[in-house]
Amino acid sequence: MASPKQKDIAEKLDLSIATVSRSLLGYSNIHPATRKKVIELASEMGYHARGKLRRHGIASSQNKKKHISVGMVVCWSKDVEQNPEQVAYRELIGISAAAEKKNVSIVTHFSLPDQCHQILDPEYPFPAMRAGMLSGLILVYGFPRGVVHNLTRRMPCVSIGHSYLNLGVDCVGDDQNEGVGLLVDHLYQLGHRRIGFLSMSEGQSWLFDRFAGYQWSLGRLNLDSDPSIMINALGNDVDEEAQTDVIVEHIRRGVTAWVCVSDPAAYGLYRRLRARGLEIPRDVSIVGFDGTAPPEDCPQVTTVRHPFEHMAEAAVEQLLLRIENPIRPACNSQFKCEFVKGETTAPPNAEHKQ
Repeated sequence: MASPKQKDIAEKLDLSIATVSRSLLGYSNIHPATRKKVIELASEMGYHARGKLRRHGIASSQNKKKHISVGMVVCWSKDVEQNPEQVAYRELIGISAAAEKKNVSIVTHFSLPDQCHQILDPEYPFPAMRAGMLSGLILVYGFPRGVVHNLTRRMPCVSIGHSYLNLGVDCVGDDQNEGVGLLVDHLYQLGHRRIGFLSMSEGQSWLFDRFAGYQWSLGRLNLDSDPSIMINALGNDVDEEAQTDVIVEHIRRGVTAWVCVSDPAAYGLYRRLRARGLEIPRDVSIVGFDGTAPPEDCPQVTTVRHPFEHMAEAAVEQLLLRIENPIRPACNSQFKCEFVKGETTAPPNAEHKQ
């Protein structure tokens, strides 16, 4: 059976071949609803783009030196607000360096969580988006699903660190299971057998992936899975002091280590336990996840570090592929984390050994 052509798609949708061609290439003057219909039908029919495909002046492999502009949109979450120089800044540096190699300009925009839904509003202060200057977007941190759904109908998008189930968005991140596994293995090798889990109040996909990694690690090490020591696993917004009361009581009952879902969560727990008179790691060990530099009042937490440079380069490359061929299946790219031995882990106190 002959491969479908743009002419076949045009006939089925009662559109001109030019409209179909421009929809597949992502031109901004095509209505999002029309573009969506064309891409969906093309995918169903098994259409594959061939030849010198261009979008906004970029060719495929035959003209890689053409210049385009893409947006890097950062959702300014609580985590970023607390560590702007360590979090969003590192993604910006990595993406900028990767984009320079590909002859791509990056237009950066920061948005507060309660303003994300306004990003497609013509009056929203994002001039490059309003002017149709961007060929695609790199999304950093979690955005509301409805916002991402609307953005993907407008232009190609790639997400760093946060996955969106069934929205067809490419995601670049790290291997959460293996990253948490490195931390739990480290604690296990030190002699810890009662290991708790502490989450945060932000319900993003990486939070649940890291919790799944913790559960997976308990299972493969044949350790008890005790829901009572999985604190705030669903990411609900709870009182931290009340949470700390529960954690301190579990430590008294023999929990000797805590896996925190992120470095900010780990440093926060370190401060609160110190305020209660506990010594870390003498009385309890703490591990985090992210690889951020420690605050001035805390030692380096034992953690795993994101491979930011590789993730940034992959995000730019994924977006260029998506721009070139918008109907290609969405994919997730995962990179290995690097273990960082800090000052917050040690063998369990003798009186706590199982």
